[in-house]
Amino acid sequence: MSAAQTGAGPVVVGFDGSPEARRAVRWALAEAKNRRCGLVLGYCARDRLPPPGADPVATPLAEAVPEAADEAAAVEPARRQLDAMAETIQRTDPDVDVRTIVRGGTPEAVLTSIADETDAAMIVLGESHAGVFTRAVVGSTEAEVTKAAGRPVIVVRGDEPLPGGPVVLGTDGSEQSSPAAGFAFDFAARHGLAVHAVHVARLPVWGPTSEPLLGGPILDPAPGVPQEVSDELIARQLTPWRERYPQVSVEVVHDIGPAGQALTGQSTDAALLVLGRSDHGALRRLLLGSVSDDALHHARCPVAVVRA
Repeated sequence: MSAAQTGAGPVVVGFDGSPEARRAVRWALAEAKNRRCGLVLGYCARDRLPPPGADPVATPLAEAVPEAADEAAAVEPARRQLDAMAETIQRTDPDVDVRTIVRGGTPEAVLTSIADETDAAMIVLGESHAGVFTRAVVGSTEAEVTKAAGRPVIVVRGDEPLPGGPVVLGTDGSEQSSPAAGFAFDFAARHGLAVHAVHVARLPVWGPTSEPLLGGPILDPAPGVPQEVSDELIARQLTPWRERYPQVSVEVVHDIGPAGQALTGQSTDAALLVLGRSDHGALRRLLLGSVSDDALHHARCPVAVVRA
């Protein structure tokens, strides 16, 4: 039984002053209070996405990133925003230990380094609004942080969840989804919620498929396993978590279709969508897509991505 790689330290949240980041701070604060741990607000002096209005192709090709002087000029306003946010939190929640860190570098580098240094329980981000084409060329903050972090990453998106909504766990019974299952049960137990373990059956793929840039057959999408086999795998995966968290109500839900779309539909009334992630290389993700990347940009509730 694999457990999620949560640390014993604080909740680390990225903050840039945007409304999305402020919402992420509110979610992170609530989680820090629930876990009785500290809160770290981190500001990254360099954004990995091109500035608004920039050419999304020319910018990354020209490596147009802020110079050190520009980063230094941004530090003081950022520090003032962070300090103001920390002071607000300390007034409303004086029992929460709040720290602020301003550091140069991209979000994935800065937030993962802060999380590693503090043995963070998780990393929390607000959703970004990069377009599909820009994400394809330069990626997105959410996807890059989930790839770099060795602990759960939560992206706070969607509308405010309804009280009492379930924790939706995307599972196929595989080893890579086991840490996500552990995180989902732990979160549900902490918040008094149910777990809906969702298994999405693959749609049939007619005819051979291949990777055109590699000139050979691919293994994905893998042939679907029979329903009784997948049920057995999922039951075997969930059993130890049911035993560890007997207070958590569990429902197994079957769906069909592209997994990202199916899980997005299941997220409508959820408190949290929890997914496992394994990396198969940038080219394979570009050709085939990623369930976790899809959910990060389309789910209707906060999304937790737990690395296998």
